[in-house]
Amino acid sequence: MTDEEWRSSTCATEMLRALYAQKPRYFRSQSRQLHRFLIACCWKHGHLIPQEGIREGLRGAERWIAGEISDDELNRLNWHAEGEAFRLDYAKTPSDFAVIRALVADIPQLDGVPFADSHALLTAAAYFAEGSMVYPTIRPGPWIESLFASQFVCPDLLREYLTPRFGR
Repeated sequence: MTDEEWRSSTCATEMLRALYAQKPRYFRSQSRQLHRFLIACCWKHGHLIPQEGIREGLRGAERWIAGEISDDELNRLNWHAEGEAFRLDYAKTPSDFAVIRALVADIPQLDGVPFADSHALLTAAAYFAEGSMVYPTIRPGPWIESLFASQFVCPDLLREYLTPRFGR
């Protein structure tokens, strides 16, 4: 990747892969910025993350980055966020699906989208948010395929948070 390709790319996953491959030291040194980037991607798609437990976890992750809460508090918030993702992923009963249908019904962007697709999208967004919350603590790091290859990563936000120099 070149500087020009970085500036014009429309695929954050390709950008992240190139950065990881071409500038591994830089990539590893940017854990805090990558964490901020992932959280920003979650908020960009916040309409797909209506569960208050996950949203509280994302706010907690921002506070953790700022040094305002402990690792234990971040882990507690993550435990609740993971539970919200599991509730979507492992829904089995009619009442489980009624809760999910209500979530979907409250998201105007999902009007007309088949329920199975909406459910899958909400589940993917929940897991993306949950992983993004604790990105720096996931081992082995710093490359986490499930996060950086997600449909939720945004090239414009990546450029906002990272400014590597590749050369020509």
